[in-house]
Amino acid sequence: MINFLKTYALFISMMIGIVFHSIFTDISFITKYFMDEPLKDITFITKYMLFVMLFIVYCKVDIRQFRWKPWHIYLLIIQFTVCMLVYLLFFKFDINVAEGALICLIAPTATSAPVITGLLGGNVEGLITYSISSNLLVAIFAPFYFSLIGAHGAGVEGLTFLQSFYIICGKAFPLIFGPFLLAAILKLIIPSIHDYFKKKQGISFWLWTIALVLLMARTTTDLMNLDRNQIYSAFNIAIVSLITCMAQFTFGRRIGKKYHNKVASGQAYGQKNTILAIWMAQTFFSPIVAIAPATYVLWQNLINSYQLYKHRRGRRKDQD
Repeated sequence: MINFLKTYALFISMMIGIVFHSIFTDISFITKYFMDEPLKDITFITKYMLFVMLFIVYCKVDIRQFRWKPWHIYLLIIQFTVCMLVYLLFFKFDINVAEGALICLIAPTATSAPVITGLLGGNVEGLITYSISSNLLVAIFAPFYFSLIGAHGAGVEGLTFLQSFYIICGKAFPLIFGPFLLAAILKLIIPSIHDYFKKKQGISFWLWTIALVLLMARTTTDLMNLDRNQIYSAFNIAIVSLITCMAQFTFGRRIGKKYHNKVASGQAYGQKNTILAIWMAQTFFSPIVAIAPATYVLWQNLINSYQLYKHRRGRRKDQD
């Protein structure tokens, strides 16, 4: 039963969030009984869940095993340059499409990527090195980029570059860099607690599924509230999300092939932390932009499912 749930957890979480979106985006009817001010939107807790998920993953990492490879450097440079080039390509045509593409391209590697990489027979250690580097650099570059293009989410609209940069850093940097720092401090000061979380990687997986329910619910509600003028833009955002997804998996595998790390490189560049990406889109841009990472969830898992199918099929042929 547990294996079944793990296999279909992503799909189940998405469906729950979509079907019961009204419950998870407006829970005032529940919280009014025990809170002075009823809580209308529960999705704010996703940032705390993200913090815990990243912390648990970082507890598993041994810094001494970091081995920088050429494909790490190339992909990092590409990740943080192509995202702005694509934004500049689209922003004159549709600002929402441009911001959606930016989010999909700048998003760091998914915390679940090592699992898929292992199942595909890839270099897990190499992927973890890239994943941590990617997440930490996003904490630096994302606030700068969002401020540069004029983020217009709640609390940052209409501010100067320096003002918005300061606020965005305050929101993004602690969430992304904080878990890494906490894991490092615990390892030095209280290694027993660090070892406990190191062995509890499953917690991160189940938190991930819950966070996905909340974020898909928020995105679905926002989609339901779109007017007719935004439907065309929403469709274009979903298509651009598909294109960026396919391009990143393909390009990552081609880079990795040159250095005999095709699987790890493909997953590192293509499999994104979509929960973090959805949070960034909803926090720093308009709700419609969150369609990009929300649909990226679907595209990347279709690709992962196909890769796993081909890999298992290949193994069966070798055994015959």
